Parts: sequence; C-alpha cells; structure tokens
Amino acid sequence: MKRDIYTSLFAGILFLSTAFITTSCSDSTDDFVETEWNIEHFTVNSSQWSWNNSMGRWEYTSQLDFLDEFVYENGVVIGYIFFGTQDVDEVQSILPYTSKSYLLDDGSQFTETIHFAFSRLTNKITFYISPSDGVRDEDARQNYNFRVVMIW
Repeated sequence: MKRDIYTSLFAGILFLSTAFITTSCSDSTDDFVETEWNIEHFTVNSSQWSWNNSMGRWEYTSQLDFLDEFVYENGVVIGYIFFGTQDVDEVQSILPYTSKSYLLDDGSQFTETIHFAFSRLTNKITFYISPSDGVRDEDARQNYNFRVVMIW
C-alpha cells in the first residue's frame, strides 16, 4: 500500500515537472526587449546663462535632438551635474541639485536649486538656477557641466 502511494506521488511529480519544463521553454525571442540609451553632455559657461525676470531664475536652453515621442512617453530622462575637476576630485549629483543655504549680510538667507526641464514639442532642454528668494545674483552664473541620460 505504501509502495502504491509513493509510485503515484512520484508519477505526479514527474508529470508536473515535465509539463512545467515543456511550457516554460520557448524558442521565441519576441519576449526579449533590449534596453537602449543615449547620453548627451552639455557645458554651460557662466556667460551663457540668461536671467528670466518673470520666473526669477537663470536659464540656459539647448537642443535635445535625440528625444522623440517614444522616449518621451515610455522612457526616462535623468539629468546630472558635475562638480570638481575631472579625474581629480570630480563628483556628479542627480538633478535637481539643491545647494547649501546662503546667509546674507542683512540676516536673510536663500537657497539655489539647479534643475532642468525638456520639451518634446520643441526638442529643447532648459537648465535652471533658481534662487529661493528670486533675487538676481550674478555670482550664481557659474560654469557647469551636465549629463542627460535617456533610457527606453
């Protein structure tokens, strides 16, 4: 009696294993979708920033040619900013980047945030330096290196 139970159990496991292996293996490569990406670098010199009076921030706009509707709707666009000297003390931070708070002589303080936005309609990217107080600070215009990664 014990032998019949073990034989039935073994036959059941063998049947299920065979069914699982047969149905899970496929010759079709249609299920495999390769990830693609594009990386673009932007160098913005201090003289290239322009002040947007209505928004109270510094701006720099450039073409983002590789951006298409598929990437815009189904992908991800990530921005980075580099600090330091390449191959010496360089680090990169993801955007938006919020710098430390600055204390002014009158006792007030503000914070600068560096961020970006892009438009599929114009295929342009705009980098921003936004002071929290909206005051035009000429010293905020620095040379910056950015990297934009598009993954889809």
